[in-house]
Amino acid sequence: MSSGAPRGYGLSTGVYLVVASMVGAGILTSSGYTLRETGNPWSLLGLWALGGIMALAGAMTVAEMASMLPHVGGDYLFARQAFGRGAGVVVGWATFVLGFAAPTAVIARLASSYLLGGLAGDWQPFAEPAMAVFLIGSCAAAHSLGRGESAGAQAWTTVAKLSILSALVIIGFASGNGDWGHFRRGGWPSGGEWPVLAGSLVYVGYAYAGWNAAAYLAGELKDPPRMVPRALVGGCLLVTLLYLALNSLYIYAVDPASFATLPMEDVGRVAELAMTSLLGPGVGRGVSLVLGIGLVASVSAYLMAGSRVLAAMAADGAFFPFAGRWHAKRGTPAGAVTCLGMTASVLACSGSFLQLLDYTSTGLTAVSAIVVAAIFPLRARLPASAFRTPLFPVPPLLVLGLSGWTIAAVIMQPDKRVPALLSLGTIALGIPLAGWRARGRHNG
Repeated sequence: MSSGAPRGYGLSTGVYLVVASMVGAGILTSSGYTLRETGNPWSLLGLWALGGIMALAGAMTVAEMASMLPHVGGDYLFARQAFGRGAGVVVGWATFVLGFAAPTAVIARLASSYLLGGLAGDWQPFAEPAMAVFLIGSCAAAHSLGRGESAGAQAWTTVAKLSILSALVIIGFASGNGDWGHFRRGGWPSGGEWPVLAGSLVYVGYAYAGWNAAAYLAGELKDPPRMVPRALVGGCLLVTLLYLALNSLYIYAVDPASFATLPMEDVGRVAELAMTSLLGPGVGRGVSLVLGIGLVASVSAYLMAGSRVLAAMAADGAFFPFAGRWHAKRGTPAGAVTCLGMTASVLACSGSFLQLLDYTSTGLTAVSAIVVAAIFPLRARLPASAFRTPLFPVPPLLVLGLSGWTIAAVIMQPDKRVPALLSLGTIALGIPLAGWRARGRHNG
């Protein structure tokens, strides 16, 4: 399949994309929800370690598939080659909505919340979506200008984000204002904690989502068989270490038991709570602004990677043709970037941050599992690639088992059942879309 995408991006762009795609709303919010439900710091750290192992297992599996099929398209391409064109359209559609448009909206809303803080007063419900649309539009414009501008924007925003989060960890622990005694609370999860942890793993999995980001650029990297595995695995390991450090900082800063007394809307800003506790409310407000700026890197990453899925689908006749056109001089899929940006902007105005998060996370877990499952038929049909998944078939089976467990646990929780079913229903909407595109292709 020819996409018209020029090769030219290096390893650093792949790593930047993986890191920026993974580090976003999840690490700054999900831990607060888990601590509110369990109050157990070791359950929290174990959950995030398990999420890192799950992400690494998925990354290695996707790295092998990207080495087999070094083209633009990622999830859509793997599912199409493994399960057929119809399955590819369903996965591509779900990846477009749940994997990129909705997460872009979620992160843009969180970035806006941090940037605006309490400054907007009564206008906050209107100002937050408006700011989110502005951020999405600005990043979309940067990725439409040209390849150099696109790579540069991603590099600078990612470096800024990593610098900000690393500085928070160092400054937070160096302050000496926390309490190491917080780590003595809790222990091995009690029987009643396991269903909660299973549901929380969906949020943690969402926080790690993006481990496959470099695969979307496989057709634009200079040496995909070598660069894609290095970018995916290296990015995953770096992010896992950063996540464990940040969660340790949260526990050090705030008594885990105190989260049970906080309202749901407050625990979602766990990073700000931690820094306020360690450094005081004045510094906490400054940290909030800095975190909002850092989250722009994730908005940028999702627009960059997600546009490649749309471009690949359009080039294959599975999406509207305008999204598959690459600008002759700029070398960017400007139509796909615009389409993704507009969809994300609409979603950013459609609900609260937590509603968007619940809607996105369950379906995204299911789509990731379907894509990982593609390794089995692809291994049977295609020649061995330069990169082979270590300990195969353990990594893909681990992802599939944990994904099934978490989805079932979420559906069993009454307060999360409706958004979870809506999320899964979004995947099902791809079935008639696949039939429509198939008929259009046949008639053409």
